[in-house]
Amino acid sequence: MSRSRDFVKEIQAALEDDNLPCVKSLLKKWQESEPEDPWLQFYIARWYELTDKIKDAEKRYRKILRINHSPKIMLAARQALLQIEEQEYQQRQEAIAAEKEALGGDEYGLFVLEPVQKSEKKAAAQHFAKVMETDPYSAQMQIPLKSWRLFRTGQLGDLRFYANALQQGNIPGFCLSMEQLKEIQVLQVQSIQQLEPDLVIECLDTAQQLVMITFEWSEIHQYVEGRLPLFEESLEKNARGKTYYKTKVMDYAYFLDLHVGDRQTILRLSDQHYQFREGISFFSETQIHQQIEQQSVRQSWNNLSTQLIEHLGHATQCDDFKSFATHAADFPELIRKINPQTYLFRQEEHKDTHWDPAWQLYSAIAFAKTVQEETAIVSETN
Repeated sequence: MSRSRDFVKEIQAALEDDNLPCVKSLLKKWQESEPEDPWLQFYIARWYELTDKIKDAEKRYRKILRINHSPKIMLAARQALLQIEEQEYQQRQEAIAAEKEALGGDEYGLFVLEPVQKSEKKAAAQHFAKVMETDPYSAQMQIPLKSWRLFRTGQLGDLRFYANALQQGNIPGFCLSMEQLKEIQVLQVQSIQQLEPDLVIECLDTAQQLVMITFEWSEIHQYVEGRLPLFEESLEKNARGKTYYKTKVMDYAYFLDLHVGDRQTILRLSDQHYQFREGISFFSETQIHQQIEQQSVRQSWNNLSTQLIEHLGHATQCDDFKSFATHAADFPELIRKINPQTYLFRQEEHKDTHWDPAWQLYSAIAFAKTVQEETAIVSETN
């Protein structure tokens, strides 16, 4: 004869007395005598819930809903799941409120996802879907595998909550405020006057005044490489012979940003603005004897960047701008807030391109992220 009712009464009495050791002992005895009893599965789920093993409890409750047709036990499982959801919602609201009350919680900022290992993507997507309240397929489309992905903007308190929640599922990411990005000054390098023993540059400061500054190579902790497309309107013909204008990539502008952390400064070099006739020559021996119009700016730029990077073996390289910029285009409101500081000539129809502000955003994010991490390390050691 089934002892199911007796076990239920005894377990309910133990639960009313908060006697979890007794509950555990009763479940063990019940499992030995009637392992397939659906009410046993329900109370095992209840046990997991009361011992803060919420994921295990949810799995048990959902399994009951899948395989059991008893209205009474299915109602109990649904109510248990609803209670868990209500508790999680309350905990979420409390966590968000705490993050908003923390320093800078009400500031406008951004949340960037970092890549996960391909082998971990499926499990990460399940966790992502739960945290962000979406389906697993959509979650997989959001999780990056190779490069940073600008994921969300808004109040830092909200963003920090989601970043912390996703990190619990091994999905890395970081949050930055717009103020952190705006604090970084950008100097436009016009020429390099000296490479050894220190770097001496002539540049335009934030007031567009020409100044000469000396940096020790050790001050440059990171550098960012990338290129921005230069567009043109090409006259094309369709299949019916009708002409129309099509935007095409005519060429690329090459950029190299050097990050000087302690000075909150980015040294920005570009083949479009660098004065190759000033300072140290980066022309090859063959080029020196050629006429000006025959000399290749691209080759000179390659020589310049190669020599600079040879001095930066100690620095971190960031070179995945293209992928970042592609997704940054989905944030037009944020893009409009960014001062590109690239100073590229753009035809009127191309002045609103997202590529220029995306470069500034990518470089500034890389800069601020490193500074934030170093600050956190110092705080932990003190």
